[in-house]
Amino acid sequence: MSSSTRQALKAAKEILTPLLVDADLRFAEEIFVISSAMSGSKQLRNILSDPSAEIAGKKNALSAVFGASVSTKAVELAGKIVALRWSKGSDLVSAMEQLAVHSVAAIAARAKSLEALEAELFEFRKVVDSDQQLQIALASRQASDEQKLTMVNALISGKFGKEASLLIRFAVIGSAKVRLSVVLEQFGKLLAAYAERLVATVTVAAALSDSQQAQLEKSLSRDYGNELRLNIEIDPAILGGIKVQIAGEVIDGSVANRLKQAKMMLA
Repeated sequence: MSSSTRQALKAAKEILTPLLVDADLRFAEEIFVISSAMSGSKQLRNILSDPSAEIAGKKNALSAVFGASVSTKAVELAGKIVALRWSKGSDLVSAMEQLAVHSVAAIAARAKSLEALEAELFEFRKVVDSDQQLQIALASRQASDEQKLTMVNALISGKFGKEASLLIRFAVIGSAKVRLSVVLEQFGKLLAAYAERLVATVTVAAALSDSQQAQLEKSLSRDYGNELRLNIEIDPAILGGIKVQIAGEVIDGSVANRLKQAKMMLA
């Protein structure tokens, strides 16, 4: 992944985050629809990912293609995403797909069912991996997406939740060039990565009171746009202050770190 795509993907997730506060599965499905259309149309993909094209033109293309089939909210999100700088069209498609999975994860997390969603997706992947005839049928180039979805819907009907069913359906649609099991595994990794975002490791010099812990949890949840679970670690070596590790980011406000920085400045 190029530097520009990494930066664009990070920016895309930041754009999406405030929209997830009241997002529903329909919104997540619409992001998948846009991603699938980009994947299936080289012309559309090239227009939307061309760094030299005017942003207004890209937004007009999105409105023309999706204005009548998805919500204004989804079209506006896509408009902001295509305005970012992507190295190639496939990176844009992948990013939109990740945002869709990210949205499903957020919705499941809000309903306290993210762990169950991960389990259901893994269960279906095991079903696919253990049935060679099913793999052949779903990989067939002669069968349309509609025929494959009819087959899969018969397998999952009444057995999986709405979130898992949505991911499974679009994994099937997205498996034209990659094996379904691989797509499901990737979706599973994205869910796991989102779950990690919900855990903040907090290091303090002494135990926090219940009120201090509740206030910290509230503040971090507001800043990161998710309800977080705190893992509190006590380490007298930090002397005071607080150190937070969350989603691969470290916020070190400990006294020990401030003293270290001061020594470096004086050296």
